[in-house]
Amino acid sequence: MGWGVRTVQDVPQGTFICEYVGEIISNSEADKRENDSFLFTLDNKVGEPYCIDARLYGNIGRFINHMCEPNLIAVRVFTVHQDQRFPRIAFFSSRPIKAGEQIGIDYGDNYWRVKSKFFSCLCGSPQCHHSAADAAASFRVDSSQKASEEAIQSTQLTKVTQ
Repeated sequence: MGWGVRTVQDVPQGTFICEYVGEIISNSEADKRENDSFLFTLDNKVGEPYCIDARLYGNIGRFINHMCEPNLIAVRVFTVHQDQRFPRIAFFSSRPIKAGEQIGIDYGDNYWRVKSKFFSCLCGSPQCHHSAADAAASFRVDSSQKASEEAIQSTQLTKVTQ
């Protein structure tokens, strides 16, 4: 877990919390940067993919942690333009949130596909999908699936060569 953000008062469902702000950069530029801790992919469907890098220029949104059972959702918002490549990212409460409760979003499977090699989720949820135990189970499944695929391939090669 990173810094984390908590509410100071009760927050009703559907409340705007903040916008995720930062430097808009291409994914190719993001790949060149050493610190990717504050990147938010824009998932644009047209043109070169972009993301928001809040490492140097950001607001409180960059300190919102991942939760497997999030209480926020990220919404793509268009205000002064309709350029699908550059939505603004707004966080809204997805359920009522009690004062003092940590707020969080689901960083998504793509994030964990990369980051699970370095650390695991610490959200503490009974529904956690990215804990160390979950990553180990996934590794066992991947390893056994790979072994099965290799066995099938060697069987196919044997049949072809006979």
